[in-house]
Amino acid sequence: MAAVSGDLLIGWGNGLRQDDGVGGAIAAEVERWELPSLAVIEQTQLTPELAPQLAAARRVLFVDAEPPAAAGPGGWRLEPLLPPAGGGADAEDSAGLFSHHASTGTLLQLAETLYGRRPPAWQLLVAAHGCGFSTRLTLATRAVLPEVLAAVRRWCGDA
Repeated sequence: MAAVSGDLLIGWGNGLRQDDGVGGAIAAEVERWELPSLAVIEQTQLTPELAPQLAAARRVLFVDAEPPAAAGPGGWRLEPLLPPAGGGADAEDSAGLFSHHASTGTLLQLAETLYGRRPPAWQLLVAAHGCGFSTRLTLATRAVLPEVLAAVRRWCGDA
């Protein structure tokens, strides 16, 4: 298992596609905070290789972009990722257990299957207003970053 001694934040997305890179941008900013009890991973996509770090973490926060209509009125949302009813993987997650690209549910199920532990997990989803070819976030997405980062700091402080 990987050496994660506390909480884990995983931010992902394509940093070359405007707001799709917001997860990585948030991860990079949070890493600058240098919190001793928080490990930060920035990736282009979620992969099965993350399962050992998930299983070793006390709890996990996944950070990604989503369409504006799904993000809610504030342009972002933070919510718990609950295990599927009955404790097993659902059909969508089971199909992705051996894929190179994985969903949050797939990774959590994989951590439990391989390492016997599924940590408590949350997802922070931020509205992606544009996904054109650019390394800069749109003004609309940048505008919510202070509020989103404050939510991450609160999450880091919750024990």
